[in-house]
Amino acid sequence: MKVLIPVDSSSAALAPVEHLARLARSGVELEVLVMNVQPRFHRHISQFSSRSAREELRVERSRAAMARAIEALSLAGLQFRAFAEVGTPAERIAAVAEREQVDEVMMGVGRHPGWLRWLNPSIAQGIMARTDVPVTVLSRGRAGKLERFAVPAGVASLAAWLLAAE
Repeated sequence: MKVLIPVDSSSAALAPVEHLARLARSGVELEVLVMNVQPRFHRHISQFSSRSAREELRVERSRAAMARAIEALSLAGLQFRAFAEVGTPAERIAAVAEREQVDEVMMGVGRHPGWLRWLNPSIAQGIMARTDVPVTVLSRGRAGKLERFAVPAGVASLAAWLLAAE
């Protein structure tokens, strides 16, 4: 099974690594690709820096973003290839999934420290819109009080309001 894991520097991005380690222990043969997507620099920034300086910064950021995933894959004894891409995340992930002919894209999502929202699920949606390769989203972390109580209460009150309106 050939799996693509797009990662950033968050701990949530490591959820697929833990899942794949369990699969490998159960006897599933895996080929893992780990990638990080760095954004293009805005043209106003680009005009004041050299191409080599921008490339060096992207390489440094990609290495930092993939370091924990690479370490976790190594500790789990999984064979992998790591590489970086430049561009829009959903677009680049879908392109790599097609180019490498992966069986599945696995993404980890979770909570950003200090934020009351989940990581942007639109990246997974963007990947699914661009390719037929299956995308699995693995959640990591616990829902906060807002997600556990306020959101369901709001949905329930909206449903009650809609039923009363009929």
